[in-house]
Amino acid sequence: MDHVFSIDVEDWYQGIEIPMDQWGEFERRVEASMGRLLDLMARYDVRATCFVLGKVAEEHPDLVRRIHDAGHEVATHGYSHEKIYNLSPDRFREELRRSIELVQDLTGEPVLGHRAPYFTITEDSLWALDILRDEGILYDSSIHPVFNYRYGIPNADRQPSVIESEEGEQMLEVPVATYPLSSPLPDANVPCGGGAYLRIYPYWLQRWCLQKIEERGEHISVYVHPWEVDPEHPKIDLPFRVSATHYWNLDSTLPKLERLFQDFTFRSYRDVFASELEALST
Repeated sequence: MDHVFSIDVEDWYQGIEIPMDQWGEFERRVEASMGRLLDLMARYDVRATCFVLGKVAEEHPDLVRRIHDAGHEVATHGYSHEKIYNLSPDRFREELRRSIELVQDLTGEPVLGHRAPYFTITEDSLWALDILRDEGILYDSSIHPVFNYRYGIPNADRQPSVIESEEGEQMLEVPVATYPLSSPLPDANVPCGGGAYLRIYPYWLQRWCLQKIEERGEHISVYVHPWEVDPEHPKIDLPFRVSATHYWNLDSTLPKLERLFQDFTFRSYRDVFASELEALST
């Protein structure tokens, strides 16, 4: 089965809740770390979806062109990496438009997909889905059906589904991978779609979860961040619950990804869901 691999293209300091007006103080490392991922994907003929942060597109236009020229889909990760539920609807729409315009100007192709920073389309920010549809987004990958202190709608659909607004407008929602538990916690899902979980789990457990999902005939979506393949990026003082996951086992990411690419077949959202997206666009 063909599954989806995606990358949230952001620099190391952009994903740890540092305000954007302080980003200028930190070393830029996203081009080098993204280069490692591009090289690895080329080695295994993986085509990914890269959800590029608008600020990264603004500061590193050549990187966005390199991603696009390598055959990967370029989608939007918003502009400021602020949690969606901390934004007003007007500001969310403004930042979304800005991020889309930046990417489209660099790639010459329409932006089809969106992923919210920190997966923060939650029960408190479902209003964002209507704005995404209004702005031409055909699929979203922001709703994570798990319990987490920053995000999650635990009872959300685990598998790709079409969301319809009251006006009848439709969009595809594609969550990252989770494995459902039947006991001892019914209706609880184990996150296994990458990110910190890829680094926390031993590889055998990661593969077991994904193989069980595949045996169920279900879709798998796995993601990482460029800074997760950069163990040398600066270590700064952070709240424990942030630092404990951000810096955990960074040396393991590239070797685990290489094994994933050997054990599973990955393509982009645009390719895997081509027929569904075509239907939604008409």
